[in-house]
Amino acid sequence: MIKLDYTLETPEERNELVKKILEENPNPNESYLEILANYLILCMEKQERKERKILTDNRMTTVNKRETSFEGLVSQFENGEDGIYNLIAEDKNTIF
Repeated sequence: MIKLDYTLETPEERNELVKKILEENPNPNESYLEILANYLILCMEKQERKERKILTDNRMTTVNKRETSFEGLVSQFENGEDGIYNLIAEDKNTIF
């Protein structure tokens, strides 16, 4: 069984290794596939990850915390749109 080599730094080198691993074991289980995916993704530079729009669990948590669309905010309240208007006091900038 081929082991992951964390000394490889470029995605291309790691991709070749993953291809070899998958040739040796064509039907890996789901958790091993996730490990291989993380092995490939985590070596990419931050900018490259942004360009490819890869959304990791961490990134999705951040995105969900900073939901700013009106529809997204409305869905957070039990009484919908009225919930947003109830937040607004005399100072209309409160919501912002």
